[in-house]
Amino acid sequence: MGELMLVTSGKGGVGKSTVSFYTGLTLALRGRKVLIIELDTGLRSLDVIAGISEQTVYHLGDVTAGRVKPSEAIVSSPLCKNLQLLCAPFSPEDRIEPHRLAWLCQGLDRFYDYTFLDAPAGIGYGFKVGCTAARSALIVATPDPISARDGGVVCDLLAEAGITRRLIINRVDAKAVARGPISDLDEVIDTVGARLLGVLPESTALHLAAVSGRALPEGEAATAFANIARRLEGEQVPLAVQ
Repeated sequence: MGELMLVTSGKGGVGKSTVSFYTGLTLALRGRKVLIIELDTGLRSLDVIAGISEQTVYHLGDVTAGRVKPSEAIVSSPLCKNLQLLCAPFSPEDRIEPHRLAWLCQGLDRFYDYTFLDAPAGIGYGFKVGCTAARSALIVATPDPISARDGGVVCDLLAEAGITRRLIINRVDAKAVARGPISDLDEVIDTVGARLLGVLPESTALHLAAVSGRALPEGEAATAFANIARRLEGEQVPLAVQ
């Protein structure tokens, strides 16, 4: 049985889907079988980040409605064959039923070491659907008071659902944090209330890679994702918190 993780955030615009994709890609490049299922019905972005827009014919709604088999909708990443993706529907009318998603994840579980459920931001329907299938969660937040507070709301709801939680703090600029309303990252951790898994830097290279469907070049962001992957694999990698 593989890991089945909901990737979520309270606030939008924190880079959650980018974190989902590059965490999955990093694990896949380490030889793990990875599937990312996108839950943001009507507002999908994973096909662009993954560079598979031209190859994506069917979507999650087609699978859960029984119109196609999972194998017809799942697309392999051109960056690594071990990474596969199942994109959200274009139309918000394609509502994903919770029991059908749970059934799908249960059926696919044996084929993958990691399945990431990339939820929409917030605590609406997509978040609740993801909670029905996930066994653990990664909460993505940025170092600002609103994102941290909203992440705390998400963390509390996940705890009520019995889902284990870990935190990734994204888009960290050490100088900006020192000047901003949150004085250090410990404040983000305390506000969200989840154990820290990793810290990702503010990175132009990461942004450019994500909007063009490319692999990350070597650098600070790639190293940070590698450290997150190693921690998910159970390695003891020191955490640097400013």
